[in-house]
Amino acid sequence: MVHPFTSQRRALIIYCLVWLTMALINMIILLFATNFPFTVSITESITGNMLLGIVGLIIWYPIRYIPFRKDALFYSVATHVIAGSVVILAWLFTTVGILSAMFSSTPGYVDYLTDSIFWRGFVGVMAGLVMVLIYYLVSYARNLQERAQAEEKLRTLVKETELNMLKSQINPHFLFNSLNSISSLINSNPEKAREMIIRLSDFLRYSLKHRENEYVSLEEEIVRLKDYLSIEQIRFGEKLQYRMQTTAASKEVLVPTMILQPLVENAIKHGVYESLEPVTIELYCKLSEGFLQIELKNEFDPEQPSQRGTGVGHQNVAERIRLAYDGKGKMIHSVNDGIFTVTLYIPHEKINV
Repeated sequence: MVHPFTSQRRALIIYCLVWLTMALINMIILLFATNFPFTVSITESITGNMLLGIVGLIIWYPIRYIPFRKDALFYSVATHVIAGSVVILAWLFTTVGILSAMFSSTPGYVDYLTDSIFWRGFVGVMAGLVMVLIYYLVSYARNLQERAQAEEKLRTLVKETELNMLKSQINPHFLFNSLNSISSLINSNPEKAREMIIRLSDFLRYSLKHRENEYVSLEEEIVRLKDYLSIEQIRFGEKLQYRMQTTAASKEVLVPTMILQPLVENAIKHGVYESLEPVTIELYCKLSEGFLQIELKNEFDPEQPSQRGTGVGHQNVAERIRLAYDGKGKMIHSVNDGIFTVTLYIPHEKINV
């Protein structure tokens, strides 16, 4: 840990001004309380306070390298008292020696100097205690700040790790389903299987490209979502339809990468896959009351037996939004008249971040 005063120019200037003020007060007291000449008063004040100021800077090092330990209280107190006594005594004898040599010829000054040793020592001890208190307060504040920074860094690392884990769950899940679809098309329709492989390659290239990029614009996310839907349309043909509507302002908002694909995948799984009729997936995006509102709707047949799933897609999306926006974003879903609706509320404070 660096010195609180010497390591910062502003702090050092303030420290020097404090001791100059103390010297000025000391000089005024000497002028009114003694009959010594002005030069003696000002020299003694500057010399004594300048040396005491230097001692105040030196006291930092015993405190820094002999930390106070609660488990060894007697040792800590003893070492602090000894170190402080050595420093204060060195200051006292140095000050008295210098002043005695400078003004030994001044009538009555040596006697005054001798009589004032006790009070000089008392002032030095008090000043030393104040400096020790200041240094411990500074050390405590710095330790709190460093601990807070370390905790914040740890929280960020944990959040990034959780997000990466969630994304790593989503990608294999999608890849597994796509490969199954390609496998089923190889014998029945090799051309569609080939086209699906090409589109899947493009989609995965996008996924890998943005693996380290947490956010992309909604416009780019929708372009990639259309690629995904094109892959699934090869599998389902006219049975899968989709419609998208976004406002110009909403396209500029940054959203977590691959946040929509799991929801669309879920809509296909529980809507298109189980339906005998064409199913339309609808996506609406707009800005509303400080949020980017993304609404995804898909038709489903409530009379058809639903496929049981793990719910990984919805859980991942909800958790990613919670982590990415510190709990400010959310995901809700509802079922009404054969329409399953998922709505995302994403704070659009991340515009152009």
